[in-house]
Amino acid sequence: MSTSLRRTIWWLIGSFGLFVMLAAAFLMNLLEDPEDPLAITDVVGAWESSDGARLTVRADGTADLERVTRPSLDCGQSTDAAGRSYTGPATWVFDTYPDEKPGIRFDYQGPATAKPCKIYLVVFSLKEATKGFLPQDPTGVDYVRSAAQQG
Repeated sequence: MSTSLRRTIWWLIGSFGLFVMLAAAFLMNLLEDPEDPLAITDVVGAWESSDGARLTVRADGTADLERVTRPSLDCGQSTDAAGRSYTGPATWVFDTYPDEKPGIRFDYQGPATAKPCKIYLVVFSLKEATKGFLPQDPTGVDYVRSAAQQG
């Protein structure tokens, strides 16, 4: 077999392999289940965790947070146990925490320093309920939206 024929065969094999990889990537992209964007009706209501924290989300962009674990110690709170959670008013907007599903971001002023603070709620729907979690919360508890508030 001549060198040019061998080179041509290897070129064809490489080209075919590249084509197969690109076609597979394209098909996998088509088969991904695109998620519908979140709507206000997906997030409005009362969200409660098993440890007693509560998020009350209203359609006007305001919220009340009760006993919610703060994202970090640099958010204007003390380091004692009582200072590790926040209770008070907040505003919310749709946002996505890095490398997570879509959700909402709560913004509030740190009580000690008035520094802006952010808490994210990642939202996902299951057949039985709409749930969420706070990715910055080390306890990893889930929040469940009250059944009465779901549409």
